[in-house]
Order: sequence, then structure tokens, then C-alpha cells
Amino acid sequence: QAQKSSSSCLDRSGASPSAHDSACTMPAEMKRKRETDEEVVETTSFPKNKIKVLLLEGVSARGIKILQGDGFQVEALKGALTEEELLEKIKGLHILGIRSKTQVS
Repeated sequence: QAQKSSSSCLDRSGASPSAHDSACTMPAEMKRKRETDEEVVETTSFPKNKIKVLLLEGVSARGIKILQGDGFQVEALKGALTEEELLEKIKGLHILGIRSKTQVS
């Protein structure tokens, strides 16, 4: 990891940042990548609240809450669906989350 000079680790007031400030020790190219990744996460080409997600076969409650908290429309079912049921459910769907029991062709 590249070392930065102490002057580049000073904030605008001239004070040294806390030990928890990773920007001081992070190489510049990593910082740019992180900033770019954050921008991508914040913007989507389609509003998240209009993205429909179907999760089958008992996906974890934590995963469901993460998606819902991010603004997605989430429907979660404990079991698998028959082929006919799945064909009906995926109409207008954007994301399908499955486990091993569901086969998609």
C-alpha cells in the first residue's frame, strides 16, 4: 500500500484526521474507484421502487429486508412454483431469485 505524506492527511482546518478515517491511508486510485462505485449505486436507469423482485424457496428474511429497504417491490414465497405458476408470476417481473429446486429454462 502506498504511503501518503502527512500533509495530504490533514483536513481543511489543518488538523489530522482520526484513526478511523480511511481516506488518509487509501491509495488515490482506490478512493476514485470507491467514489465511482457509490455513484453507480445511487443512480439507476429505472426507479428502484418500480423494480419487481420475486424470491422463491425461502430466501433469508435478511435478504428480503435488504432489498425492501433499498426500495424494491419484493414478493417472497417459501416454496417453489410449478412451471405454470412460475410462467404466470414472472409476467412484468424484473428480478427472479431462486434456489436449487426451481429450474428456469
